[in-house]
Amino acid sequence: MRSYRSWSVFNSALALIALLLACPARAVVNVDKTRLIFNEGEISQTLNLKNGDENPVIVQIWSDEGDMMLSPDISKTPLIALPPVVKMYPGEMRSIRVMLTSRASLTADRESLYWLNIYQIPALAKSAEKAERKVVLPLRIRLKIFVRPAGVAAPRAEEVQKLRFVAQGNALKVVNPQPWFMNMRLSVGDKLRVDDVVVAPQSQQTIPLNAPLAPGEKVSFEVLNDNGNPVRYLGAITAS
Repeated sequence: MRSYRSWSVFNSALALIALLLACPARAVVNVDKTRLIFNEGEISQTLNLKNGDENPVIVQIWSDEGDMMLSPDISKTPLIALPPVVKMYPGEMRSIRVMLTSRASLTADRESLYWLNIYQIPALAKSAEKAERKVVLPLRIRLKIFVRPAGVAAPRAEEVQKLRFVAQGNALKVVNPQPWFMNMRLSVGDKLRVDDVVVAPQSQQTIPLNAPLAPGEKVSFEVLNDNGNPVRYLGAITAS
């Protein structure tokens, strides 16, 4: 039986090629979700993959804690994908199970965040008319995985509204007192627009500004829900 490491299609040589040859690329394998969420008592989630290309593709799936440069044999998380490596034929759909093996090392009062890597190497199309030497670049999709502890369900609207927006000179501080990661985009009139802000549980994120904001100014913000859909809210700037 071959080991998991011997099957790995992610290695330093391919990573170097991907960095040196930044050619335009398109996703071959598509997924049916933008995130996975493990609520209390859940130990597995299903992810559906589909090969939308006309050629076979090799796909490897693994998780990490946020360092996308770590190879699968080095990255250690309490999550595993089954199967970890698949060959997908043109048009084929496959279901992958992501298993949570333990909660022992996770925080008990807030969400934990991991990343799922879907690493794909498409095959070269065979051409009877002309033989060409080509470099096939690997493609990677990364999805967030949230693991919630006991007693922490999906956030309700009134809980999201507890986010605070604090003016501090030429910076805006977004304060998240809740146990969830808040993935959002926000705007303040025509003065500020930020499309991707992630504020960890019980922490804060500082956004630099070109000019200070005044207390009382309205903040329009959208927070992604469990399905990855944006839900709009309104807030106001407060003084530090």
